[in-house]
Amino acid sequence: MGSQSEYSTSLESSPAGETVIVVMNGNKGKGSLDALEWAIKYIVGPKDTVVVLGVLPEIGKKSNPSCLPFHIGIGSSGIYIKLEFSNNEMTSSELHIEIERKKREYQKFLEPYYHHCKKREVKLDIRLAAGLESKSITIEEAQKLDPRWIVLDGYFKRDKEYIHKHVDCHVALLKSKGVATLIPSKITDPKCEEWQIVCRRIDDHALTAVDFVEEPHSPKQALASPSSYGLSWRTGFQRTFTLGEIEEITNGFNNVILKDHLRIAYGGVFGESPVTVICFPADDQAVFLLKIASRVRHRSILSLIGYCCIGDSVYLICDCPQGSLEACLLCDQAATKLLWKTRWDIALEIGTAIEYLHEEFVDGSIVNLSICSSHVGLGGSSCGMLCIYEPTIKQLKLDDDPMKSSDIDKNEYLRADIKDYGVLLLELISGQSRRLFEKDGQSLVDWALPLLEKNLLSQLFDPRLTEPSDSQVAHMARAALACLKNGSSPYLNISKVLAIVRGDQ
Repeated sequence: MGSQSEYSTSLESSPAGETVIVVMNGNKGKGSLDALEWAIKYIVGPKDTVVVLGVLPEIGKKSNPSCLPFHIGIGSSGIYIKLEFSNNEMTSSELHIEIERKKREYQKFLEPYYHHCKKREVKLDIRLAAGLESKSITIEEAQKLDPRWIVLDGYFKRDKEYIHKHVDCHVALLKSKGVATLIPSKITDPKCEEWQIVCRRIDDHALTAVDFVEEPHSPKQALASPSSYGLSWRTGFQRTFTLGEIEEITNGFNNVILKDHLRIAYGGVFGESPVTVICFPADDQAVFLLKIASRVRHRSILSLIGYCCIGDSVYLICDCPQGSLEACLLCDQAATKLLWKTRWDIALEIGTAIEYLHEEFVDGSIVNLSICSSHVGLGGSSCGMLCIYEPTIKQLKLDDDPMKSSDIDKNEYLRADIKDYGVLLLELISGQSRRLFEKDGQSLVDWALPLLEKNLLSQLFDPRLTEPSDSQVAHMARAALACLKNGSSPYLNISKVLAIVRGDQ
């Protein structure tokens, strides 16, 4: 069956190039391949080595382990299985059956990737580990292989910070197909040229790449066309602008679309792309907002294109959506085209944006987001994008644990955002604007909450659409109720709310 040394040293003769470790949930089978696709598509180059580490979290125990490396073969690189089972947990025949099952499964799923890697002169090593903690085996492999990147399947979201703390490489956590959260290595300054080049390389690929694996009877599927992405995702942005450029973009500061005591927003065009220019007084809050906006990178957040700091003003230039969700809901013709499936998609998109800001932003949670339909932009195909250019936003420091902190305000900021997300769900379900709703002197929440509690959902549905035939809107309603009742219940984070919206719990 081989020896431990065969498992540990399979890469010693690997060709010149960098190593990328992709950690996947081995039990998900084909469903966990998005992380591998993302890695090969965006960060792996010729002569590199891709080590796919399939972790089997539900198989085996750590007590009294016996290590059984087993070469099952796929191409020249081979698949290695590292299984650690308690001797009294699984018989040898059961172990053999499990190995054979995983052998067949991975040969089937990974054969297209092997052939693609071979064409690109990329070495592919596949390893399965059972009876081991995912974070422990990942760190162990990283210490042996000295990778440039570790790419984590979204299943291992809870392990990312621990892994990043114990390795000296970049870490990427897959959020959804083609989208990942990037965390630079501890020895890399996120502002340094090397890291910026890496990010631009990924952004450029995201604009032009197509799926490369062609499975039997399954045609290739291209990503969204470049026109569906904002200017901020293209090479050369973000950048600084001159006051003269700002003046030209806004047609002499004539196209005012919003004005209050905190800021002035202008519509404009840069090149052939519509943009929004927001002017803030040059105070500490504006500088903080610029710092945050310049580091946010998420498909469902309106991204920063550039900025201009001059005199007593700070100008932020960001992507311009086709319109706001509120404006769409207020127009009968537009609202009837915003079907239930699209509204559910918007709920998920904004939810994942909040999840990114609350739980995945590198320097600490971004909170106090003022979430409502007027702050949600609609892009191509009615995709939802959260606007974060609000002077009220705040950041919780990394050492602040909202579950344990004695400062109740930190919890309240998170709870407020969760409640606001619940109200946004109500807006999507009812077709009403929170800001403009008025019925018998009640607010939207006052009117809707009793209906939610009594499960009288038909009275909540937007009458301009036919009654929903699937469960997606019911999931949204349950999530809205959980958000709105959060003040009197145990702490509810956005990840748990998203699970309800998806129907996972």
